[in-house]
Amino acid sequence: MREVELEPNVFSYSAAISACAKGEQWQQALSLLGEMSEAEVEANIISYSAGVSACEKGKQWQHALAMLSEMWEAKVEANVYSSGISACGKCGQWKHALSLLGVMWEAKVVPNVYNAGISACEKGGQWQRALSLLSEAWEADLELNINSLILLVIYSAGISACESGGQWHHALSLLGDMWDAKLEPDVISYSAAVSACEKGGQWQLALSLFGRMWDAEIEPNVISFNAGISACEKGGQWQRALFLLGDMWEERLVPDVISYSAGISACEKGRQWQRALGLLREMRQKRLDPTVISYGAGISACEKDGRWQQALALLGEMWEARLEPNVISYNAGISACEKGGQWQRALFLLGDILEERLVPDVISYSAGISACEKGRQWQRALGLLSKMWEANLEPTVISYSAGISACEKGGQFQQALSLLGEMCEAKLEPNTTLVSYNAGISACDKCGQWCQALSVLSELWDSNLELDETSYNLGMTVYERSSSDSAGFPGFLRIGLSRFRRF
Repeated sequence: MREVELEPNVFSYSAAISACAKGEQWQQALSLLGEMSEAEVEANIISYSAGVSACEKGKQWQHALAMLSEMWEAKVEANVYSSGISACGKCGQWKHALSLLGVMWEAKVVPNVYNAGISACEKGGQWQRALSLLSEAWEADLELNINSLILLVIYSAGISACESGGQWHHALSLLGDMWDAKLEPDVISYSAAVSACEKGGQWQLALSLFGRMWDAEIEPNVISFNAGISACEKGGQWQRALFLLGDMWEERLVPDVISYSAGISACEKGRQWQRALGLLREMRQKRLDPTVISYGAGISACEKDGRWQQALALLGEMWEARLEPNVISYNAGISACEKGGQWQRALFLLGDILEERLVPDVISYSAGISACEKGRQWQRALGLLSKMWEANLEPTVISYSAGISACEKGGQFQQALSLLGEMCEAKLEPNTTLVSYNAGISACDKCGQWCQALSVLSELWDSNLELDETSYNLGMTVYERSSSDSAGFPGFLRIGLSRFRRF
């Protein structure tokens, strides 16, 4: 136009800006708006609307708000707030989105853009505000004449907001409201509700909703199936999880990484390590790259069955795939080595955690101590307990019990009793300390320290713990070995002996 000496007017500019908006060229759109100002061509409703739409598609919420501000200053009235609200929503700027909704009311512009506002709140994790807007939209139904399609979209956005906030009760309530309003939920509504129940630990409800989708002749999508498989995983229903994975192929849906990872986790909880490894192989065959979560679940599955070789092999595969194992993956590997009696390998993995600049947690150290206990490495077990204290980590009953048992196997009754005293001072859960008491008594017995053994037996009796068979057997053994010397024992120990004579 300029080459033939035709000066572009507002219609030319508006058409060009609109073309840039549709082509997602927001920089070009803003550049043209700037040219209009320099050429003293006054932008109209169409120009600004196209510019805001371009910013919305480019997730440029600041530019969108700036343009809306220019419109107010130029006294251009138009219902282009939807694009501005949507732009804010895509960038997680839910506060600005709600602010625009308020401006619309003040300007007496009919705010038929609740979906954009609710979506903005959903993306910002503001499910309460999303529900509030949804309630406003319902109350204003007659005035706004919201049709069924718009209501369906709004409800779906509200359910998604509840899902993001872990509010499964509210998600189900909204589904009920939809049915009361004779609105049939679509695949998006159902998928979000199933996911909300799954995240809330309500796996039975999640699977019930998943089945209702079929009854309503709504075909689940990959997201729906993933939520259903995850629900099975949380409910320990590994057979159902594998069944749903098979159903995806029958429905001509391609499982993704999330599908397989959830299936592997379900097998891990069901102690199905072979099936877990089978799913990992299938992922690679389908050219899907397993994630840290996928591998971690596989390693944990092997750990629960004591398959330390397979667990270490998976850790190696992670390194080959340039995936850095996290502490959870390492912990599963250490526990697998502990169960397999591989204390050297367990300590090697514990060292790897530190080399990778990760922070070992209580589980890491406790598994390492247990590995040392099984390997009769009492010095190393005590060394790991010392490192826990240096790292400001409080040993658990498992940590102490493994340490005491390691000392017992090493004939170190003084160290065992010292740890037992520390554990009692820490006031750990009393119902789980019986194993530690038994190990302490056994350590004294093996070293011929019957006086010390009877002292611990007396403490055990006074602790009101329910003694098990091991406790009574140890008591009888100590009584038999020390009965000839009992006359020289302190009075409280003779009382302890008399207690065990009855059994």
